[in-house]
Amino acid sequence: MMIMVASRFQLTDIVIMGIILIGLIGYGIDILFRMAERWLVPWKGRG
Repeated sequence: MMIMVASRFQLTDIVIMGIILIGLIGYGIDILFRMAERWLVPWKGRG
């Protein structure tokens, strides 16, 4: 929502920061899920 409002007022710095923030949050969630998968499914990738 923040990105959409900032784009209406042509606040490109906020739009770019929002996109970067979404990317970092997504990357962090990906790392957490990989760690959880390694812990919950230890047999995956073996064999």
